[in-house]
Amino acid sequence: MNKKGFTLVEMIVALLVLGVILTVVYRFFFDQEKFLRRERQWSELNMAQRKASTYISKELRNIGFCDRIGSPSGAGQAFGIISGTANSIQYSHDIDGSQFGVVDNPQDVHSIRVSGDTLYIDNDFALDNVVSLVFAYIDTTGDTVTDVTEVDGVGNWILPAGQQPIEHVEYRLRLASSLSQYTDTVDYNGLATLRNKRP
Repeated sequence: MNKKGFTLVEMIVALLVLGVILTVVYRFFFDQEKFLRRERQWSELNMAQRKASTYISKELRNIGFCDRIGSPSGAGQAFGIISGTANSIQYSHDIDGSQFGVVDNPQDVHSIRVSGDTLYIDNDFALDNVVSLVFAYIDTTGDTVTDVTEVDGVGNWILPAGQQPIEHVEYRLRLASSLSQYTDTVDYNGLATLRNKRP
């Protein structure tokens, strides 16, 4: 009698070949999914970094600005950098022009700082996964200044003798991926020219 069918050996070989093929296909799709997840994370990291950098630049450009129509001459002297260090900055400006060149605490006093891995702008949460935020201050002569104090918190001009007002603020923002298995970071270097330049 001639019976047609598979032998046990043929079945085992077929299952082994099928297992190898499925392993290769699974590995391919697993690697693709991992790659796409990493690309998505990188894209989200870049978007978050751009958004924060844009907001930081906008805030820094407004340092010292007074928009009150009819403000007396020199009203802008009330506004400027209150405390500028390598890692944080506190400053004043008067975008809404609520009074004639007067620092109305706390509306006209602003800050940018990092606490832990969180960026705060005006003490409000702005961004997490921040590795570092570093500021550099360039005065009107082009010199880099480390610690800056131009005005006090109520608008008195207290720039130390011999120092020049700040004209530019440079900053470097570094963010890290929020996925623990990746160590990607992205850096952004920005430069903001202050709107209120004093001679």
